[in-house]
Amino acid sequence: MTTEIPNDLIPFVQRLVATRRFLSDEDVIAAGLRLLQAREALKDEVTKAFDQLDKGLGVSEAQVFENVENRITAIESGDL
Repeated sequence: MTTEIPNDLIPFVQRLVATRRFLSDEDVIAAGLRLLQAREALKDEVTKAFDQLDKGLGVSEAQVFENVENRITAIESGDL
């Protein structure tokens, strides 16, 4: 597949490659697509979460804080 970089983005891409942030134009494009893919996945997860809340499947505030505290404890103790 081939693609063209829009003219207004060419200097940005060139600067990223010139400063060795990326090795090539293709690497810049791939990184951008990965970010877009992650954003779409996050959007899907948020939509799913709101659907669950609308169905009454939410978690109480107390349970959220307990889960966070347990996660912090696991991270601090290296039980990750």
